[in-house]
Amino acid sequence: MLSRIIALGSFDGLHIGHMAVLRDAELPAAHCLLFNEHPSAVLWGNPPPRLLNDEMRGKLLKRIGVEPIILPFAELRALSPQEFVSGILAKRLGSSGVVCGYNYRFGAHAAGDAEELARLCRSHGIACRVVPPVLWDGTPVSATRIREALLTGDTAAANAMLGRAFGFDFTILHGDARGRLLGYPTANQLFPAGFLVPRRGVYASRVTLDGKACPAMTNIGLRPTFEGSTVIAETHVFGYSGDLYEQNLPVELLRFTREERAFADAEKLTAQLRRDELDCRR
Repeated sequence: MLSRIIALGSFDGLHIGHMAVLRDAELPAAHCLLFNEHPSAVLWGNPPPRLLNDEMRGKLLKRIGVEPIILPFAELRALSPQEFVSGILAKRLGSSGVVCGYNYRFGAHAAGDAEELARLCRSHGIACRVVPPVLWDGTPVSATRIREALLTGDTAAANAMLGRAFGFDFTILHGDARGRLLGYPTANQLFPAGFLVPRRGVYASRVTLDGKACPAMTNIGLRPTFEGSTVIAETHVFGYSGDLYEQNLPVELLRFTREERAFADAEKLTAQLRRDELDCRR
């Protein structure tokens, strides 16, 4: 097998800290090691909410020229740090070098850290580079901080740490057409199980249609005015009237504008939607 540089990490959000690791792995000819499921799902059954699904992450990696190597975590969970380096990095993957973040953990019970990885790699003739933390607002960027920001509606912080706007790319479903009756037809998308649902409310957003960025507004919530029971994303694309059903629509959240709330009737909701449109257009 040809030698190659492999980036190591969770890469669960591909935020600016992850990108620093990937850049150090000599883009655009790098590989990154991914698992087929989050380690927390295997070990404890409670993985953190995802910031990217597999398809979205794959598209982003392809865009920057990184080829993922996907291995089953269940097969590797019991390996010691020594076994992981010798059996996986050296023999199975034929790595000539690895790059990881300062807080990288590996091996059974996360026994190995970045310092031990460097030591073990040296003993196997594998170059190892450890990337220092990337800071935002004086603190290391992490997927945990990004999740916390999104859950409070702080899209500015989340997007700054991601290095791009947080978004999703789910299939558009048929709804009850209430938005169309109100003069605001929407593309409705369900959040899949395990994907992070941001703070409920209205966002200024941007969608990609036929390769073109288009301004929009998105409501995430239960539609309390109509006694909804399932959280969905409803996106109204300004000036668009086509049929998007059964397509995947990339939606990016740019700014949180207001909380979700119930209105006394459809007329009051429509009046609020007009105000929302003005806010989001601005």
